[in-house]
Amino acid sequence: MSCESKIAGGGRPAQYTTEIAMAICERLCDGETLRAVCADPGVPDKATVRDWLARYPQFRKKYESALRGRAEDLAWEVIEIVDDSKGDYVEKVRNGKVVTVFDRYNRARRRLRCGVRRWVVERLAPNGFSWVEPKGLSDGEPE
Repeated sequence: MSCESKIAGGGRPAQYTTEIAMAICERLCDGETLRAVCADPGVPDKATVRDWLARYPQFRKKYESALRGRAEDLAWEVIEIVDDSKGDYVEKVRNGKVVTVFDRYNRARRRLRCGVRRWVVERLAPNGFSWVEPKGLSDGEPE
């Protein structure tokens, strides 16, 4: 069944146009997921977009470029997360005194945030990035 036959009564666009294809790529590059983009009633559903990717090499090239751009943004986010020291230390009361202690939960959350982004980047641009574990995110205490 072709994508054109899915939209017999109107609704979502199914006919490929450069304008719609470029709008999809721009939104992907801006950080939206294909799922979010395709949730918009003015955009084809995901099956149609995937069909376009198979049929139109110029669209596939722009789409892949948008995903690589998004992967680069996520890689830079990892650096921002690692460099952000807010929340590294918290004040707690111990023996009636307020003391400043290292917040292990904050580091665990940062590691999770970085790990998820790394996982996504490796899938968006599998040949474009090589990861080395940043210093200071190991399981040991801070230096």
